[in-house]
Amino acid sequence: MDVYRQAAEIVRIVREGNGTAKALCLRKDVQKKKQTYAVVCETLRHYELLADVLEVAEFLKYYPHANQDLAMCMTYDVVLGKGVNTHNDSTARAVTQSASYLRDAYWQVRKHHAIPPRSNENWEDEAATGTSGGARGRRRDSFDGAPTRNSVRLPRYARVNTLKISVEEMVGRLRRSGEARKRARDGASDDSNAAASSYPEQQAGNKRVTRRASSRPRGPLPEFTQDPVVPHLLVLPPGTDMHAHPAVRSGQLILQDRASCLPAAVLLDAVPVEVGEVDVASSRLGGKGAVDGKVPVRERGSKGTASTIRKPLEYIVDACAAPGNKTTQLAALGAPHVKIMATERDERRAELLAKRVTSLGAADYVNVVNTDFFGLSSDDRAATEGILLDPSCSASGVMTRVDVALQQYHQHEQQQQQRDRLEDPKTDELVSYHSGGRSGGHDRNAEGGEAAVEGQLDDGGEQATANGAIDPDAQGNDFSMKGERVERLARLQRKLLAHSLLSFDHCRTVVYSTCSVHEEENEEVVRQVLDDDRVKARGWQLSNIMPKTWKTRGIERKGDAHPLRFTIRCDPVTDATNGFYVARFDRVC
Repeated sequence: MDVYRQAAEIVRIVREGNGTAKALCLRKDVQKKKQTYAVVCETLRHYELLADVLEVAEFLKYYPHANQDLAMCMTYDVVLGKGVNTHNDSTARAVTQSASYLRDAYWQVRKHHAIPPRSNENWEDEAATGTSGGARGRRRDSFDGAPTRNSVRLPRYARVNTLKISVEEMVGRLRRSGEARKRARDGASDDSNAAASSYPEQQAGNKRVTRRASSRPRGPLPEFTQDPVVPHLLVLPPGTDMHAHPAVRSGQLILQDRASCLPAAVLLDAVPVEVGEVDVASSRLGGKGAVDGKVPVRERGSKGTASTIRKPLEYIVDACAAPGNKTTQLAALGAPHVKIMATERDERRAELLAKRVTSLGAADYVNVVNTDFFGLSSDDRAATEGILLDPSCSASGVMTRVDVALQQYHQHEQQQQQRDRLEDPKTDELVSYHSGGRSGGHDRNAEGGEAAVEGQLDDGGEQATANGAIDPDAQGNDFSMKGERVERLARLQRKLLAHSLLSFDHCRTVVYSTCSVHEEENEEVVRQVLDDDRVKARGWQLSNIMPKTWKTRGIERKGDAHPLRFTIRCDPVTDATNGFYVARFDRVC
């Protein structure tokens, strides 16, 4: 299957809300993954423009049997790329034969479209420079209030793999390396200046020096700091490319987002967690023993005495382990006493997980098992003391995803339309063009909610704060995925969490996490599971995660029976990381 045909299928699936661009392009059956991903991203960004190009050029009128999805991908390369590089398909031949008409159509419709920026681009820069389609013609102030580069570009995070090297040694090496590179760069600059200032007869002799200097490293590693909350985590400037760094290649540094590091740290008490007290006002657990509005909670089997020291977890199940960053982090934080069973039901992913565990030095602590989490043996369930549950989710918090970036852009466009209408009601038609509407003036929401084009990206009515942070309270359940898929995911998440709390008799701690911003996948899952009488009977309660060091808390609703502020959320602006959610459950009776 060629790149275009693969890309066309992936674009269709993404627009229907049944998958993400990156995950679909990384499937094992997809060939030339990078090329395919590039075509997918650009087709999604220009989708409405390309649809107008095909319509104005009357492409489907003359080629009614052409594959429209395939034609969209190829049309991008014809009008904005280097041309279609295959002719082994009837649609490809049709697009090639129509190239001049498609280009003419592009110049007719481009002024009516503002192209969404790439996920790592500055929103304002593109509007000012006009580098993408019709963005040139837009007012400079039309992007006021949109996320700026500083507000949406996240730092690069790298976790020190303490199974291979200590934090102190790694920090020292990086700093010494940076100083050496800086000296080399300064020396190269001095050599170049000397060569430039020499007499002409001396310059020929200095060419070798200049070439040798230019082959040296361009500059030192950017300045980095250590994360003040997450242990073993280094923070580098946004855009820092560390993939080829020797420490990353050797497994001494692991590129892992800040939010992704939180679940393992919360489970193994590597960050502050208050266990043993529940606020009476929130949990409605008043009664004897309450002191200053709080109830001392006793550990299971404590025989009436409040527990002051919690025994460290020694046997942990990582329920949805692949690709393994959290698994190896558990091993690093818990070594040398912890033992981890990493379950992965997909055979291929389990193989890759096992290889990664070995390459990162965690094989002595991790047992990778190719099985479903629901199918663990009774012996394994009886031995389990802690569970890390990070199930499949909508990934709506991942800011670098192209589909999330598109949704943020459309959300901003919607807000801009509303502002323009308030300023001048007569601008409705102009605004519809700016929003990427059809060149013929067709209403994208003619019936007040149903998209005129089947499979159209759903804005979802999401909301953001003025500085670009996701506002989960305002954005509802349709931020980046259709509501039906989010509900399907939430059902699975509730089932997995309930299984974790009910089927492991000796389990004391469970951490639940998602990279979603949907309340439906986060707090609502926790609410419904904690309302289960069987869960209550086992004594499961929420523990207070980083009460003094983490500002972004879980969403509480009026009448909540559980202290959901004990859970935490991650906000791209406030916390400088991807959207995330973490809840910790402890068994207290």
